[in-house]
Amino acid sequence: MATGRMNQLVVMVNLCSSVVEGIEHLMAYEKNERLKEDAVTGLLTLEENLRGFKADKSVIHETRWMAEVIRNWLFVFDQEFKNRLYRWYFSALKELRNLMTSEIERCPVCAGKGVPHYGAVFYMEGGEAGQYVLEPVRVFMKCMDCGNYYLAKEERGLSNGKKSSCRTKARCERLLADIGKFVAEGTMLFIGEEKSQLYKEARKAGYDPKAMSLEEAGNQKDCGKGRYGIVLIDRISRTQDMKLVLTRAAEYLTDDGILWFDGPDLDKSIKNLEKKGASMWKGEAAEVCLTDRGIDALAEQCGLSIRSYRHVGTASGRIEVIARKKE
Repeated sequence: MATGRMNQLVVMVNLCSSVVEGIEHLMAYEKNERLKEDAVTGLLTLEENLRGFKADKSVIHETRWMAEVIRNWLFVFDQEFKNRLYRWYFSALKELRNLMTSEIERCPVCAGKGVPHYGAVFYMEGGEAGQYVLEPVRVFMKCMDCGNYYLAKEERGLSNGKKSSCRTKARCERLLADIGKFVAEGTMLFIGEEKSQLYKEARKAGYDPKAMSLEEAGNQKDCGKGRYGIVLIDRISRTQDMKLVLTRAAEYLTDDGILWFDGPDLDKSIKNLEKKGASMWKGEAAEVCLTDRGIDALAEQCGLSIRSYRHVGTASGRIEVIARKKE
């Protein structure tokens, strides 16, 4: 799952292509007012989004110029206009590629700069004798500021059939007991899938959790409709908008409520790889992986105070975190 910003850039690339195609039709059918209106609207939308991303000013200016020319119908479309249209198109695509590269390098936790974190863990083994590695199938970036990892690339076609890790009944009971040490009872907001084992065990433990999907938590703007003593986030590492989800989730907490979440411990997984030779790429990919140093930075960014965290798991490690709102 990419960040909202990356998804927006992909939409902008598609919009560029649609605008050019529409203008080409407009040049053939100059009296079509609908085509004219659609072309102008598309160009002005691109201009607004480019400004939001602080794109190159010359690309923004040229986009605006194209919109004004078509809207005011200053001249009959000719070869000179067609040449300028394609120059604009290729310059806009180049700028969008640059913005995508910047987005990949932008840490979703603290907005610091990430650099590729390579290692044998990111490569798929060869299937024939004497063949060592193929292309990287999974590449994480490591943020130079907060120290957390985030997924930058995954060749999903090469990893078909990978299984997601499931929480066992015993583990769910144990983490609910951990929560109980901080909040004996109270209302619970469960952010995740209702079919998950953790949700089922929370109900068995006597909670009446209100369920909300991870996507809803990230998109929810009005957090004033309820406050909960416990907010439990299941599988937050499936989104790169971790900071946004945590910030929104904290707004649902009562003043003395606690927030629980966890994420993969990539450092531990790499150490297990070195010892046991396990191939991590066969498992489900996480969008963000946590580190000891990175947890503090994440909490600071989201207005949280860490009350407890622990390392769990033997094969693929995870870090579980319990936090409160900062006073």
